Amino acid sequence: MQVGRLKVETTSTLTAADFLPLTQSNAQRFVETFSLQISGQVARFRLPSDITQDVVQETLIRALRGLPKFRGDSKLSTWIYRISYREGLRAVERWKRHRDRNRPLNPEIDFNSDEADAAEVAGVQDDVQKVRRAMQQLPDNQRLALGYHYLDGLGVVEIAELMGSTSNTIKSWLKRGRDRLRELTEIEV
Repeated sequence: MQVGRLKVETTSTLTAADFLPLTQSNAQRFVETFSLQISGQVARFRLPSDITQDVVQETLIRALRGLPKFRGDSKLSTWIYRISYREGLRAVERWKRHRDRNRPLNPEIDFNSDEADAAEVAGVQDDVQKVRRAMQQLPDNQRLALGYHYLDGLGVVEIAELMGSTSNTIKSWLKRGRDRLRELTEIEV
């Protein structure tokens, strides 16, 4: 696809063969092609930015190492999403363990609070901010499924494969997530 003078590759049609043999230039093109999408996906895990960057890098490394062995049972983009999903889950678990070990002695003081950010956006009444705040309150499975479906354009079957669940479960998470967003935002989603 051509956007102005910039040629943008759509990731949904790419295959492993497009990046093999794995030369330095093919690896660089792989990183350039998938970095932004992986970053967007990993951002949904609500990790600090330095940890998010680490997860993106680890995902790219794992994907590049596994690329020659990729069997093609699914689309390349779905396979990469799956890797970043697993890496994101691992990072969340590590971050929670670290955060819990470093809790302040006084439970009324929460140094990990986002109150400063919340105060900044509290006065903003536009629908986008309402949805973003509401999304933060959703359970992880609903938030991730909604993001994959509406932001990344993945189908229910792809999301089910990615998240290691069934299509019916994904449909349920999508419905519950949409219903909860309506309640939290009082706007039509």
